[in-house]
Amino acid sequence: MMTKKSAMSISDTNSKSGIPSWTTHAGCLGKIGFVLAFFIDFYRHFCKALESLPYEYESSRKFLGLPLLAINLGFDNPHGKMRHARGVIAIGNQATGVLAFGIFIARGVFTVALLAIGFVSISVASVAVCSVSVFGLGLVSVSVLAIGYLAVGILAIGYKCVGITSIGQNVVGIVAIGQRVRAVFSP
Repeated sequence: MMTKKSAMSISDTNSKSGIPSWTTHAGCLGKIGFVLAFFIDFYRHFCKALESLPYEYESSRKFLGLPLLAINLGFDNPHGKMRHARGVIAIGNQATGVLAFGIFIARGVFTVALLAIGFVSISVASVAVCSVSVFGLGLVSVSVLAIGYLAVGILAIGYKCVGITSIGQNVVGIVAIGQRVRAVFSP
């Protein structure tokens, strides 16, 4: 008969050494797999919720052939393509407009989404003239990874850069590589 030594069950420990299984390679992969399965399941439920609650609205007033307000949320079917909102103010899974607010993708002048392309963008990943994001490419980029003429970020690459690690012509940073450098550490 086995006795329980602690709050851990026998399946949580390696039988030979008594080391918790999550510290071994196979146990760690099991935990990572569990987390990955959780996020995949969350994504499926999120998509199913958007699919089961489709919503579409276009204002009757138009400007240059586009509705002033366009809202289009949801998916066409479980494995179908995302709905696309097109208008002066667009809100949807994909949004295209002057003001575009997308859940996944936005294109326009002022954009907010996970992936944004526009003049001024706020996103996780963006390509814009002025970009505020995690991964940003633009003339002016304020990002964790910033690439642009004027780049500000943890890793800043461009002509004028400010960051922890900066690479460019005129740079300021803790670690900086460039022609005009102000840095704590410089090669």
